[in-house]
Amino acid sequence: MLDRTKAPETYEIDAVNIQIAEVTSLSNGARMHVIKSETQPVVRLDFVFKAGKWYEDKKGVSDLAAKMLLEGSLNHTAKQIADKVAFYGASFESSNGYDRTEYTLYCLAKYTTELLPLVLDILQNPAFPEEEFNHLKQRTSQSLKVQRQKNNYLSTHSFTQQVYGSQHPYTFGFDDGVLEAVTKEEVEAFYRNRFISQELEVFACGAIDDVLQRYLQLEIEKLRIQPATGSALSIEHKIKSATEKTKLVSIEDSLQSSIRVGARMPHISHPDYQPLLVLNEILGGYFGSRLMRNIREDKGYTYGIYSVISSKEEDSLFYVGTDVNYAVTDNTIDEILKEIKLLQEEEIPEEELQTVKNYMLGKFLNDLNTIFDQCDRYKRIVLFNLEQEHYNNYVTTIRTITAPRLKQLAKDYLNTEEFYTAIAGRRS
Repeated sequence: MLDRTKAPETYEIDAVNIQIAEVTSLSNGARMHVIKSETQPVVRLDFVFKAGKWYEDKKGVSDLAAKMLLEGSLNHTAKQIADKVAFYGASFESSNGYDRTEYTLYCLAKYTTELLPLVLDILQNPAFPEEEFNHLKQRTSQSLKVQRQKNNYLSTHSFTQQVYGSQHPYTFGFDDGVLEAVTKEEVEAFYRNRFISQELEVFACGAIDDVLQRYLQLEIEKLRIQPATGSALSIEHKIKSATEKTKLVSIEDSLQSSIRVGARMPHISHPDYQPLLVLNEILGGYFGSRLMRNIREDKGYTYGIYSVISSKEEDSLFYVGTDVNYAVTDNTIDEILKEIKLLQEEEIPEEELQTVKNYMLGKFLNDLNTIFDQCDRYKRIVLFNLEQEHYNNYVTTIRTITAPRLKQLAKDYLNTEEFYTAIAGRRS
């Protein structure tokens, strides 16, 4: 009988086993990654194109292009697409990011053969109907106007402009009027140049047997989208950081100020990247972090404050974010810088460090519960061109990182004189 007076035993995490996909290079230039699991009779298919903001020559084009494919193909209207997906109890949606555009299908494994031809038709034969494009642009522009009324949207937009420059693709959000200026012809041209099969990565995971795997390979090989220019485009972007370190987006009569403070960090492939994740966790990465204890619990300035290291394929960005009453704006920034200075001057107590280590390891394992979670981790390895041991190295880093090492990292990378600060609202 279970003795409930005794706590369960705990074990050290030595390594993690993330399923590695079977990779097939298809005749059309695409690659298919298959991760099998019979736990649930569900399949997820991710079609990932190098068609994110990084590759656009006009802001807003990639976002509208990603959405337009769902507005109708040469063989199906938008309503027919939605009705068929709903009929089979499936989900099909697009996601436009900084580096990639992705289309994801969730469905029962037995309905994959019914839905895959529809998906391939959408990807290969978009119709770009004029009326739907105008409606889409109107809806998206209206949504943007609503977002631009929010302080946190404006502060993040302003902060990333300071760090990267107003025209850089890693700048968050859009200025007013950007989407209205995009034409249907520009969206079609972006599709023809960037949605190409030679650079397509397909990730298939779930209840996939040998018969379904063969079917996927044969059907996806039929997807042949050639770039209009004859070859894939290679694009580089220069970073044009602002000279002024602090920027205020003044919002008259605003009772709150949204604050962003931070700077660029090493790329995800850099040896210091994973140790910096531990340092960030201590500073503001979880509910018990130093920023939460100081600024939320002790000072009562905010309901929540966080720090994050956001990784893209070409760069990484660290920042602290919070919303506070405008009267304590400057005090909050002072406290943020104070906590960073403490990390540079004092070693983290062993008990605090061990708590963070346990939290990070537990959360990491929890995030590997399903086959879809594992596929997401594997996909990150592929898209960021990381080594296969990336996550085992992550576990080792968490387990072995020391307080002196973290103190040195704070000195090396959290140079507050180089930080940018963006405030949307009012200052005290």
